[in-house]
Amino acid sequence: MRHTPGFTLALRRTATTALVCILVLGCLASTAGADDSHGGFVIRTAYTELLNGVYYLSADVDLGMSQDALNALENGVPLTVEWQIEVIKHRSFIWNKTVATLTERFQISYHPLTRRFIIKNLNSGEQQSFVSYQDAITNLGQVNDLPVIDASLLEPRARYMIRMRAVLDITDFPGPLKLIASWFKGWDLSSDWYAWVLAS
Repeated sequence: MRHTPGFTLALRRTATTALVCILVLGCLASTAGADDSHGGFVIRTAYTELLNGVYYLSADVDLGMSQDALNALENGVPLTVEWQIEVIKHRSFIWNKTVATLTERFQISYHPLTRRFIIKNLNSGEQQSFVSYQDAITNLGQVNDLPVIDASLLEPRARYMIRMRAVLDITDFPGPLKLIASWFKGWDLSSDWYAWVLAS
């Protein structure tokens, strides 16, 4: 029996949808069965240094993934983590002003054939390979000398602060998983803002 190209494409879409639904059901089961599986992102330390006229940021971030997120990763769903960074100008009598924003995005994925975890910088395209998940997530949580802003863009006598947070971005998830991820706490992974003075 011959199948038309349209019929074959429909079968593939149905199979993909079924696979995602199975994954979603698994996430639902793990969410319902474990109160301690929610994970959490925490920025342990963060600071900036001025070098050759540019402020560079370094940070140590604990990326505690929930069991739902780990299940999705092991089943072929890449996870995207963002560093969201803001430079804010302090103003005494009116609202503070955000003068610069930076979003650095990373994707962690699992390749079952090679049994390796891949971290890709979605801003630069650079990627690294790791044997274990723990090695990969620890490396991802180390932010080293990330350029944030040129000092020439800041007013000499003004006061500035900088803040950063880590967020799990679910906007690229397949439809059913994105819907379920928006409902359950195990997918709501975001650190508090970590703020400090931008010193010269």
